[in-house]
Amino acid sequence: MEICRWAEPDRTRSRVFESGAILMFLADKYGGLDTPEKRAEANKWIVWANATLDPICFKEDGNGRVLDTGLRGDPPALQILDGLLEANEFLLGSGEESFSVADVAVGSYLLYVPLFFPDISVAKWPHIQRYMLQLLERPAYQRAFGAGTAEQLQTIVGKKGDSKMFGLF
Repeated sequence: MEICRWAEPDRTRSRVFESGAILMFLADKYGGLDTPEKRAEANKWIVWANATLDPICFKEDGNGRVLDTGLRGDPPALQILDGLLEANEFLLGSGEESFSVADVAVGSYLLYVPLFFPDISVAKWPHIQRYMLQLLERPAYQRAFGAGTAEQLQTIVGKKGDSKMFGLF
C-alpha cells in the first residue's frame, strides 16, 4: 500500500490519497481503533473535518484560491463543536488515551487558520481555543511543525477577544 497525496490510477499497486482516507488508513494500521464502533466514531470526525470544517475555515474562489476564513464570523457548526468540547478534552473523550486520528483531522484544519490568518481570534469559542492550545502543546505537533511554529501559534490562538466595544473604543 502506497500513501500519496494525489495519484493517477495504477493497476499494479493500491494508492491511498486524500487526507481523510490517509488518516483512516493510518488509524486502521496503527491507531488502536479495534472495533467498528471505535472506527466509526473517529471516521465521522474525519469526514466532518473534510466536508464541513474545511469550507468554514477556508473561503475559496472558483479556482481554489483561499481568500479568507469563515472563522471571522460565528458559524453554527463551531458553536456546536465548542459545546461538545466543553465536556471533553478531545473529540473522543478525555485523557491521553482519548486523543485520536479524529483530533488530527479536526485540529489540523483549526490550526492551519491562524497560520494563514494571524489576525484571527478564536476566543469566542473558549473550549475550541483550549483544545487548539492543547494540541499545540503536544510533542508530536512540535516535532512535525517545529517548536517555533507551535510557539507562534500559541500566541495567536491564546489571544483574548477583541476589546472594542461596539466598534467605538
